[in-house]
Amino acid sequence: MVFGGLAASLSTLTDTEKELGVALVDIGGGTCDLCLFVEGSLAHSVVLPIGGKNITNDLAIGLRSSLDTAEKIKLELSRINKKKETAYESEEEKKEKKDDTLDISKLSLTEDVGQLSKKTLVDGIIKPRLTEIFTLIGMEIKRAGFSGLLPSGLVITGGAAETVGMAEVGKEVLRMPVRIASPQGVVGLIDEISDPAYGAGTGLLLYGQTVSAPSGISIPSLPGLNLKGFFGKIISWLRGFLP
Repeated sequence: MVFGGLAASLSTLTDTEKELGVALVDIGGGTCDLCLFVEGSLAHSVVLPIGGKNITNDLAIGLRSSLDTAEKIKLELSRINKKKETAYESEEEKKEKKDDTLDISKLSLTEDVGQLSKKTLVDGIIKPRLTEIFTLIGMEIKRAGFSGLLPSGLVITGGAAETVGMAEVGKEVLRMPVRIASPQGVVGLIDEISDPAYGAGTGLLLYGQTVSAPSGISIPSLPGLNLKGFFGKIISWLRGFLP
């Protein structure tokens, strides 16, 4: 068994960051896996009972909507925020960013939530919860005795990492460098896994490349079923994504 935060660190952190001192948080739906690295080694880890679902719950309460509707709205806000300005942006894309009214016509919502203000949703509902998350992270770093020992700052990965306002609020609360990290170190299926949500999963692939089965452990055999050949094919397939 491998701790999720440790697995995510294998695909998102650089050796330099670990050596200088860095915090990694894998933000999932219900929890945050926090890992602190100092002098190249894992120095502290903890699971905080808060995550992306808390933001969804806040939106559902604020909008008086279902969780499904709130989740779709949260993802749409994050999608718009994620878009980078380019010279090839269409007028429609530029307008989408500047317009404060959230266009929900393409979200296939099953209930009427009225006209929504992006600023109200982000500043009034999402950012307060993000502030709480980063306050808890800061308190844990201080409690563990690592305040001032993490010059590489905080690296964020996980399914909720790209929530609108995430890096911005993190910098404001923690007063340290903050970046959103996508997994690195694999080849093939790049588009499919180049998302912070796959940080831990990709890290497990990299971890599996470095370990072998414990001495004395063998794969059981069953009549008519070649498990070694079956698992061998899986391992060969997975290795195809590793450099």
